[in-house]
Amino acid sequence: MSEQLSWLTGRIITRDMPRYDEVCTGWNSRIRHRPEVVIAPADAADVQAAVRFAAELSLPVRVQSTGHGALAPAEGGLLIDTSGLTGIRLDPVARTAEIGAGIRWQELLEAAHPYGLAGLSGSSGNVGVTGYALTGGSGWLARKYGLCAETILAAEIVTANGRLRWVDADREPELWQAVRGGGPNVGVVTKLRLRLFEVPRVYAGATYWPIESAPEIFALYREWAGDTPLELTSALTFLQYPASPALPEPLRNRTLVALRAAYAGGAGEAEELLRPLRSRPGVVLDTFREMPYREIDTVTNDPVKPLPRTGYSTAVTELPEALLELAKPGESFVTLEARHVAGEGARLGATGAEFLVYTMAVTPDETSVAEAGDFGRRVEAACAPWRTGGNLLSFLLAPAEAGGLAEQVAGALPGEYRGRLAEVKAHYDPAGLFGGDRRLAGP
Repeated sequence: MSEQLSWLTGRIITRDMPRYDEVCTGWNSRIRHRPEVVIAPADAADVQAAVRFAAELSLPVRVQSTGHGALAPAEGGLLIDTSGLTGIRLDPVARTAEIGAGIRWQELLEAAHPYGLAGLSGSSGNVGVTGYALTGGSGWLARKYGLCAETILAAEIVTANGRLRWVDADREPELWQAVRGGGPNVGVVTKLRLRLFEVPRVYAGATYWPIESAPEIFALYREWAGDTPLELTSALTFLQYPASPALPEPLRNRTLVALRAAYAGGAGEAEELLRPLRSRPGVVLDTFREMPYREIDTVTNDPVKPLPRTGYSTAVTELPEALLELAKPGESFVTLEARHVAGEGARLGATGAEFLVYTMAVTPDETSVAEAGDFGRRVEAACAPWRTGGNLLSFLLAPAEAGGLAEQVAGALPGEYRGRLAEVKAHYDPAGLFGGDRRLAGP
């Protein structure tokens, strides 16, 4: 092993070690990395050593904490597992949080809650903050407060020459802007300083109906969503639930349509806003309530257990009625959702979008992968007349085939931003070490 890594005893994981498979698989167990070596750094100095080692041997670098965003497996090269880079430092007066790259959203939300503050998290507290923030991040507060990437005030980053520095609007602002939405293309982020917001409580949850109610709920939602205030972020979701005892009894072994939403305001206002849909007959379960923001992941209750997953996503200017034809029992999806993002949530690659549409399936074998891929292509065709051609890097999902990822990545970065990012990458990463499955292919 290179002298660069000789002092990282216990933090180097090779293919013959028991921990190798564990750290090379994340939330999507279909994506199994096969790097030459894994390094699990304990601090930024370890990351510097790892990057210098990779540069010395011209090894491509992948970075993973929870593995929620993995789109394609890394074959060879170096994998840096940042889950050990922990620590949270809050400044409640300035409303900021400085976090290590291994911190998950639930940890940050719990730490911020006593001060009535919250970060712009997504649907699951199990997701890593840093990976989510670097790739955009559109969550349940997005329409009012924007993307999580825009809350990055500063970043501690190791670039391809092994140098560690803090960047912000005054110190190397081009590199700072590249971090805010450009993903892992310019270096390995070891810490972030994020802006927090005064959102101690929200009114949030979901209302579920049998799939037979879908035409009525779909028509109502499409008419209703466009007139809702920015404080309300909502989604129309079709779900196929297994017969699992872990689920509430009304949801088990059923195909349903649901309204999911979160309102950053009072319960009374929220109830009036949501009444046109929640009052429709046939409700099988309603979970809406006023809650501390730290409980926001109860809106969707995303599974924590690693499972093999395949998905597709796109941004659209309106909700295509053709989705109704696809939302049927037995189709290859667990979730098919249209999330309302119009407002501050429609930025970067989602600029001009009214909704982000995505589908996700559990795919334990090649047959199910192929079926999910076919379903994704049919969703794409249904959305085609209204697609913006864009997306968010954080909204990309592991496709059935890895081919076409370069086009998806390019579509998630608007042209002007993509051009600036390409220039910054050429300067700070001339050998192209970084980017992984979100690698910027060119201007």
